[in-house]
Amino acid sequence: MCGIAGLLDFDENSQPGSSGKILRLMLDSIRHRGPDDRGEELISSEDGPTLHLGHQRFSIIDLSPGGHQPMPNDDQSLWLSTNSEIYNYRELREELSDNFRFNSQSDTEVLLKSYEHWGLDCLQKLRGMFAFAVWDSKKQSLILVRDRLGIKPLYYLSTEKQFLFASEVRALLASGLSDSEINPTGLYHYLSFGHLKSPSTLIGNIQELKPGHYLIVDREGNFEETRYWHPLNSLEVIENDGESIQNILQDAVRFRQVSDVPIGAFLSGGIDSSAIVSHMASISDEPINTLTIGFKEKEFDESEHSAEISRLFKTKHQLLTLDEEQLLDALPAAIGAMDQPTMDGINTFLISRAAQEAGLKVVLSGLGGDELFGGYPSFRLLPELRARKTMVKQLPNFLLRLATGILKKSFPSDQNNKIKHWTEGKFSGVHEYYLLRALYCEDQIFELFVDPTLAEKEIQKDFEATSESLSYENLDGDFNLISYLETTHYLQNMLLRDTDMMSMSHPLEVRVPFMDHKLVEHMFSMPTHLKKLSKTPKALLVDSMKPALPDSIVHRKKMGFTLPFEPWMRGAMKSEMESVLLSTVQPLQDLISQATVESIWKQFLAGKISWSRPWALYVLKRWVDKNLS
Repeated sequence: MCGIAGLLDFDENSQPGSSGKILRLMLDSIRHRGPDDRGEELISSEDGPTLHLGHQRFSIIDLSPGGHQPMPNDDQSLWLSTNSEIYNYRELREELSDNFRFNSQSDTEVLLKSYEHWGLDCLQKLRGMFAFAVWDSKKQSLILVRDRLGIKPLYYLSTEKQFLFASEVRALLASGLSDSEINPTGLYHYLSFGHLKSPSTLIGNIQELKPGHYLIVDREGNFEETRYWHPLNSLEVIENDGESIQNILQDAVRFRQVSDVPIGAFLSGGIDSSAIVSHMASISDEPINTLTIGFKEKEFDESEHSAEISRLFKTKHQLLTLDEEQLLDALPAAIGAMDQPTMDGINTFLISRAAQEAGLKVVLSGLGGDELFGGYPSFRLLPELRARKTMVKQLPNFLLRLATGILKKSFPSDQNNKIKHWTEGKFSGVHEYYLLRALYCEDQIFELFVDPTLAEKEIQKDFEATSESLSYENLDGDFNLISYLETTHYLQNMLLRDTDMMSMSHPLEVRVPFMDHKLVEHMFSMPTHLKKLSKTPKALLVDSMKPALPDSIVHRKKMGFTLPFEPWMRGAMKSEMESVLLSTVQPLQDLISQATVESIWKQFLAGKISWSRPWALYVLKRWVDKNLS
């Protein structure tokens, strides 16, 4: 894994030294992603644009100088800078061996020659996570590509005379060519969900390349984004076959154990991470290195369960026990690691730091298992809400109020406001799913925005965008619909993005076998009637496991990977929280109501709302103050 950056310059009067300085500023800002090596290339043509292409290398496969980037082909008609792991590079290398001579053992050279041989059709052959840039001098075009599920990030910025791209938003900010103004759409997404939603960022003219898309910039600076993969595009209905799931997942884990550096796994003791460790142990000749975070607050602590799995699969296990003072000490670095504000991710920052301190450079994670196999409460709750919707619509107002009181029991006590929004048809999008995932509901958004007309505009824009995103999807039943939404909304926009930026700040490469596109396609090809929820959580995954996981793991109450923020923010963290929440941040003054922010903090202290609401505002203000003030 690495960091990439580039600047395509269309200004005939610009000085190469000036553009080169901008590239170096961009690379300096993402040095943490690739501390092992740096590469810079000036690629020019007689009558076309000039490209300054850069790379920060984090060496994982082929640690020799043979993997240096940017990497050219033999006649230097192609240049590649990539942030990727191509897991099937050995198989592709064998397929290409009759046509090419290879100069290294790196997967980067295989990717370059794959593009040289097949063009963009090579994307259908890649099995991995990737975000890369190719300069094709024969076509005088820059091609940017992002992997199917959006595991690796890629951002771009277009100005009148330049086109810039990078692995992180901070690199485009460092260029000095971006806006410093906050994007109201990005702000709305953050307040509504606690994360940004692709393709928007919090910066006005910086965009994210969407998962499963490529973008081509021509010699005139025109560019177009094209989708090359969709999880529902080529579905062939299959029957339930636990052996198929087992084989595909085991294959995905096997591919992701290819590494020339030490490798391990995050182990929570839940079904997903336990399944990954089980497959790793069945493949590896050596004991697997596993890590988990524990807490003295027993309602958050999973260390007992992770220890049980460690004993079962004979792993070399490490436990990091965390308290509020340690979190407080780590906060500045954790906030600094956020390339975009997020209400999540601190946990990943801390466990990634522990993995790096333990000497690991690569870990496997169980991310994605809940989305594919029905592990979230949304899989049960949303069908119940839909079943009750017709009945609720027919009720008189006084009975509606009574029904609202009954329905509140379906939600955590601090989210009762969502019931009111549900009965009024305010879903924070076109579907009840978005309301379920909402941080602040629509009425609260109006209170937070200084300008109510701006809030109204963004609410309407998001309704139209979510309507469009679901209008063409032919999804079979509730399970597949919820699985699709959890994958494309929550996983891609929060969990995967947070995992990348928090792990790479150390740096550490996190691989996610459940997001192998072959497994994703297989699961979406399975009709809903084969995915009925049962007393066994994630039954399809559990049934595929050989040997079986212990009942104590399978049937224990699900716990999210969440820190004990609720008590900590009332304790040692209280002073830090108030120092931020009770003061103004200039770039937000005309957008966010300071009085509402302070009211939210008071409601938290009074026990009326959960920690996530003020915490999200704390992170937003800290991030904006650090990056935009």
